[in-house]
Amino acid sequence: MSQMQYLNTRRKLLIGGLVAASLGLFGCGGESKDAPAAAGGSGPAAEQKLVIKVGHAATESNTGHKGLVRFNELLSAKTDGRITLDIYPNSQLGSERELIESIQLGSVGMAFVSSAPLGNFKKEFFALDLPFAFKDRETVYRVLDGEVGQTLLAGLDDINIKGLGFWENGFRQFSNSKVPVRTPDDLRGIKMRTMENEVHIAAWKELGANPAPLAFGELFTALQQKTFDAQETPINLFYDMKYFEVQKFITKTGHLYSPFVILMNKSVYEGLSDADKQAVAEAFEEAKRYQRELAQASDAAAEKAMEGQITFVELSDAEKEAFRAKMGPVYELVKRKAGEEIVNKVLDTTR
Repeated sequence: MSQMQYLNTRRKLLIGGLVAASLGLFGCGGESKDAPAAAGGSGPAAEQKLVIKVGHAATESNTGHKGLVRFNELLSAKTDGRITLDIYPNSQLGSERELIESIQLGSVGMAFVSSAPLGNFKKEFFALDLPFAFKDRETVYRVLDGEVGQTLLAGLDDINIKGLGFWENGFRQFSNSKVPVRTPDDLRGIKMRTMENEVHIAAWKELGANPAPLAFGELFTALQQKTFDAQETPINLFYDMKYFEVQKFITKTGHLYSPFVILMNKSVYEGLSDADKQAVAEAFEEAKRYQRELAQASDAAAEKAMEGQITFVELSDAEKEAFRAKMGPVYELVKRKAGEEIVNKVLDTTR
């Protein structure tokens, strides 16, 4: 983020905070409009309900949405119904970038987003975008649930966001409507949608594709209209979004692991009592276990459901290495963008 963008964001944060406070954007009819104060107070005010507006860009069948539903059930049970979530799927509250901005401003209380767009707000998150760095889920969880992940989450505090933790979106796979891709040469000339992330764009350029960013909510139409030939998502998300209707091939590149990052407006979180913060933490951890198990099972189920509709391309270790071998410049870019220290910590933890 440039200095001018940073200053503009700070101005928006001040204005947004005033708007949120005056309009009671976290409350619901008949419930507390002064949500943070009520949640953190004592006496009768402490019993008033806090309804947190939650947004995400995925469908209601997505495991992230189901994780939020479970999180809501657990949180409500642990607070005797005082704290609940009002969930808006399908980009109803905006794209992932817009959701991050809304969390900062206070017009949305909570969201889950892919980690990639967060790099535009907090550069250290680019360290999770090292192509082919994560070989399996055990390695992933060692990074995300350990010191590296906690460092990344803590860094969100200074942009008015409380990072609750990481859920599973999955290993990202490449799909397209033209050819069964096995080598970087097969990517030449393919128009590909990526997230708004400089590292992702650079990686696909190195591999020979013609990448460009597009909001997730607009992707199906863009693939249908042939504006793009290709995209990359986890298989379960590919299935949820019905991309099998507009794509023909999935190459199992496993090039990136894509976590969902669960974000909360910092002021709302800080307004909670210690007991309610503990309830949030416990509910989140239980929901995380549930959601990750669901996500792993859903990849296998989605693949089976698409048999006969999609051609799956399995890459050998040698074929994967041909892709990985082109990533040297991208690793250097990640070090420049995220900082060499955090990138080295990620790489050390993956070994």
